[in-house]
Amino acid sequence: MKVAFGTIDGKRINDEHFGHSHIYVVYEFDGENFKKIEEIKNPYAETHMHAKVDEILEFLGHCKVWVGNSMGKGSMIQLKKLGYKPILVESRTVDEALEEVKALLGEEK
Repeated sequence: MKVAFGTIDGKRINDEHFGHSHIYVVYEFDGENFKKIEEIKNPYAETHMHAKVDEILEFLGHCKVWVGNSMGKGSMIQLKKLGYKPILVESRTVDEALEEVKALLGEEK
């Protein structure tokens, strides 16, 4: 499954809403290991409003798991209804978040 991490710079998790992230780092997760496959620039990052779920789906629709430090409750509900899995982490870096997400996804097996 593909997992997208909302970041400031590709390394640090964005501490604002997921839609405010500048770069989304996408990994493939096989249940055991993560493999980085791409980085996607948020085309809405320069706007004053954060991107909405529908806008983010335009470029992250192929990622079933969305990871960040903050996400609106309405967005999380909408994502779940659409079959996506939003995950909020405490981690401050992508490297730390990989371990946190691995543990969370492993609990679901």
